[in-house]
Amino acid sequence: MIDIDQLRQGDRETFRLFFTYFYPKLKAFACRFVDEDTAEDIVQDVFASYWEQKHKIEADNIQSYLFKCIQNKCLNHLKRRMMMEEYELQVRIAESRMIFLAQMTDANDVFTQVVNRDLRELVEKAINKLPPKCAQAFRLCYFHHLSHKEIAEAMGMSSRTIEGYTRQALHALRQDLKNSFFLISMFYSIF
Repeated sequence: MIDIDQLRQGDRETFRLFFTYFYPKLKAFACRFVDEDTAEDIVQDVFASYWEQKHKIEADNIQSYLFKCIQNKCLNHLKRRMMMEEYELQVRIAESRMIFLAQMTDANDVFTQVVNRDLRELVEKAINKLPPKCAQAFRLCYFHHLSHKEIAEAMGMSSRTIEGYTRQALHALRQDLKNSFFLISMFYSIF
């Protein structure tokens, strides 16, 4: 049997015997979790760690201690590998989505331009249905980005009147364009 006290003192011959005795058992145990090459690396790491920490380790049953170390290292290896595989999968999915969207964008540029032009025409027709001062207030507010106060000064009206016009315009446009926006939103959800 191996003298653990000699091993703790750093006796190399005792460590060689210790290694020769436990290595095949520990490798066979590690192979239950991981492939053979990985098992060899893990077992060697456990022995190297044991040698470095031999004077600090206070294990009553050295065999149980070694098997527990092997098990923990194998499980940690598997967790890291699963995390890496999950990360690589997420990267591949993201890359595929980017390629798909780029292809879809290229293929649908003309169609998107037509839809955008048609949308602008629909909005313009709906605005033209508004009373003239209401349409003017709406255009100044939403197309020229002027404040209600600035519009009121330009049109010679009160800010409250301009607020009323823009609110009236928004309500009328929502009603007039709701079916068109539904169709357009369906288009963009498909593409």
